[in-house]
Parts: sequence; structure tokens; C-alpha cells
Amino acid sequence: LNNGLGRSPALGWNSWNVGGCTAATAANALGTAKAFVSLGLKDLGYQYVNIDDCWATKTRNSNGDIVPDPVKWPNGVKVVADQIHEMGLKFGLYGCSGTMTCEGYPGSQGYETKDATLLASWGVDYWK
Repeated sequence: LNNGLGRSPALGWNSWNVGGCTAATAANALGTAKAFVSLGLKDLGYQYVNIDDCWATKTRNSNGDIVPDPVKWPNGVKVVADQIHEMGLKFGLYGCSGTMTCEGYPGSQGYETKDATLLASWGVDYWK
């Protein structure tokens, strides 16, 4: 098909290879997004800034929502996603279809719709 779709793979960055759990921060997400722009990677098609495991707290809140770690995400996820979108890039987070992620953070099993709604409200473009 010559419809302009799928001409290249999804190009981006994932925090895990930088530092595992310690790299799952707002500062790393924003720093990477700024680097995509300043280094010309955005112009080459790189668009996804993805934060891997360990971005949340170890338990859901009383409403059953996943909670961003307030130390790693002092202004929340939405503020960061909005800033990344303003740069013309996309933002992703890591999750798990089971009860817990690989590092023991809340998974989405039994919370699929709730989590999808929450992530969409934050402007998350990609859910790994």
C-alpha cells in the first residue's frame, strides 16, 4: 500500500536502558524530549519518549488509581505529557497486564478500563 502509513518503525527512547528504576522520572522524560529536539532527532522521525517500570507508587490509591511517584513526578504525569506534546513529541508509560509489573508495581489486571481512562486523561500516547 502506498498510503503513507508504516513507512518507518515507531522511533523513540525508553528509560529502562538508561538506569532501570532510577531513570523513571519526569526529569529524564523532559530531558530526553528536549534532546530529541536540540539534536535534530525529532526531525529524523523520533517521536516517542517512553518511561519504563517504576514510575508509580507501589500501591493504588483509595479510588483504585495508579499513582505517580510524587518524588519522581512532583507535578504529576499530565504536566510532563503536555510539555512533551508541546514539543511535537509523544509520551509513553510502562504497565503490565498482570497484577504486578516486573519490579512489583501495580499491574492493570482487573483495572484495564480504569487505567486506560486515567492514562488517556493524562495524555499518554503509548502504553507499553
